[in-house]
Amino acid sequence: MNQPDVFAWDAPSLAEACRGRLRIGAAVNTWDLDEASPACAAIRRQFDILTLENESKPVNVQPEEGRFVFDKLDRFTDFGQKNGITLRGHTLVWHSQVPGWLFEGEDGAPASKEQLLSRMQAHIGTVVSRYRGKIATWDVLNEVLRDEGGLRESKWYKIAGRDYIPAAFQAAHEADPDARLLINDYNLESSEAKADTMAALVEELLRAGTPVGGIGLQMHLSLYTDLELLKKNVRKLAALRAFAPDLRLEVTELDVSCYRFDDTAEDLLWTDALETAFREKYAALFRFYGELADEGTLDTVVFWGLSDAVSWLNGFPRRHKNYPLLIGRGWRVKPAFYDVLALAGNKEAQS
Repeated sequence: MNQPDVFAWDAPSLAEACRGRLRIGAAVNTWDLDEASPACAAIRRQFDILTLENESKPVNVQPEEGRFVFDKLDRFTDFGQKNGITLRGHTLVWHSQVPGWLFEGEDGAPASKEQLLSRMQAHIGTVVSRYRGKIATWDVLNEVLRDEGGLRESKWYKIAGRDYIPAAFQAAHEADPDARLLINDYNLESSEAKADTMAALVEELLRAGTPVGGIGLQMHLSLYTDLELLKKNVRKLAALRAFAPDLRLEVTELDVSCYRFDDTAEDLLWTDALETAFREKYAALFRFYGELADEGTLDTVVFWGLSDAVSWLNGFPRRHKNYPLLIGRGWRVKPAFYDVLALAGNKEAQS
């Protein structure tokens, strides 16, 4: 069946179709929020939850100790409040895009554990308290696990050991007791070792009373992602609700690359075969997301970017033209958009 060729702001609203079942969002930048821009028109029509893609990461918010730069986050929160859009904060603690001064002590020596934790708590407390009641969810910890399982040996870990993990959650909770606090990571759907580590870590935190509100599944996928393994690993993490019934999963950074990760090919031609595979992958994903939503396990799906034209996957892990999102170049929605729309609010379509 041929679907109409329409712009994202003229297409049916995916957020509206999913309302009451899933919040549908995207990662944006503050330049996307200009009132007259196509990006802003697409945001208002299609999404009811937003994440700042890069501008709220620690190096941008506190580049020097004690000097906070809030103009981008202020603009983001003002836009959310004005338009009735829920907001996510990304991210408070990460091994990347973090200012070097956090880890530096006196005379070129590394910071002490006490010094690092104090700086971390001050950063989290200042940022989260400023947006208390305005940002509903925070990715408190981002990518603390190794690809092969186990904790990442970041500077955070080398200086503070495991203690920085519960301390970060506690600082965020004290700054905003009503915010949902997540631990966010990639490849949880494709690595059993990583999913096992996450499950064990979150269980440990929950048993200790740490205020973990959810697990963020980045889900940077491809046409070649094993969906059966994805479902198995996600179910393993969903089982943690036995320890905390209010725990939720969120899909935080969804995209579906048309390349394998190690693919060195030049730009792909968009063929009918690729179109079919893309549509089938998205439909299968949203059937599963619908199952999880109906169980009360998943309530948020955020795409990492607004359209193919601005996706980070055009430049990562190498430069080539990619097609990972439901909104294509030129702001036109793809046939897969209509497939997801048909599944979004229709429980019978999930079977």
